[in-house]
Amino acid sequence: MFLVFPGIVALPGAAHGAFRCGSSLVDVGDWPVEVEERCGAPDYVATYPTATVPGIGIVGEVEHWYYNPGPQGFIRRLEFRNGKLRHEHSLGYGFAGDSAGDCSPARLQSGLSEFEMVAYCGEPLSRRVTWESVGRGSTAPGHYRADQLVPVEEWLYETGKTQFRRIVKLRNGRVIQVRTTKKPQ
Repeated sequence: MFLVFPGIVALPGAAHGAFRCGSSLVDVGDWPVEVEERCGAPDYVATYPTATVPGIGIVGEVEHWYYNPGPQGFIRRLEFRNGKLRHEHSLGYGFAGDSAGDCSPARLQSGLSEFEMVAYCGEPLSRRVTWESVGRGSTAPGHYRADQLVPVEEWLYETGKTQFRRIVKLRNGRVIQVRTTKKPQ
């Protein structure tokens, strides 16, 4: 006895993890140039170190490419490591291109992507990268192993001449903390 399930079709060569970009398919393992040919230039690109060697410096990097289709679709973040597409993440709904300049302190919240931060607040006044140890049992985004050192960025923002500056802490391209620092002089 054979059961037939209409609507379930396995296509040979259909890529696991592939997603549509316009009328083309993009798949894990694709080169950045192939993705750009199919999807166009990204709306925003961020680069982070993934490993350092004392005396040598950065020996590995990850790139996050963001595509914003506007309010009718979801923002996509593509993660490239060592020149290959490794992950595709769908984030929240996109936004209209006129969102820049809405950088009120209430806008600075945990969970925002680095792309949303730059879109709403512009580039930070300053930024720095530090390394933090993520311990056992961590629920940190990216599913880090126990006691692994991970890069963390701190971005300094000024939200107004009469307000305190904000330090925005990001891990794996997401805001994880916002704290207040002194007012500008």
